[in-house]
Amino acid sequence: MDKTLTLINFENNWCAQCYTQRPIINKISHDFNSYLNVRVVNSDAHPELAKKYNVYSAPSTILLRDGKIVEKITRFIDQSQLTTLIKYYL
Repeated sequence: MDKTLTLINFENNWCAQCYTQRPIINKISHDFNSYLNVRVVNSDAHPELAKKYNVYSAPSTILLRDGKIVEKITRFIDQSQLTTLIKYYL
């Protein structure tokens, strides 16, 4: 199966919620490895990507299907909520 769903998690070094969310993103990446591309972007180090996706806060999580945004979450999201959201789009 092609990995047509991509998750981009925007974080930065000074964000406490980003540190809390990082293990969740790692678990999601492992659990959905066959179906989901996962990328973690430091928005301070890559402001051009943050601008491209209109990301102005961290953490922010974007789901893309075939390169188009289908969901954008601009807050911390727990593992259960994120899993449910990913399953919806798979």
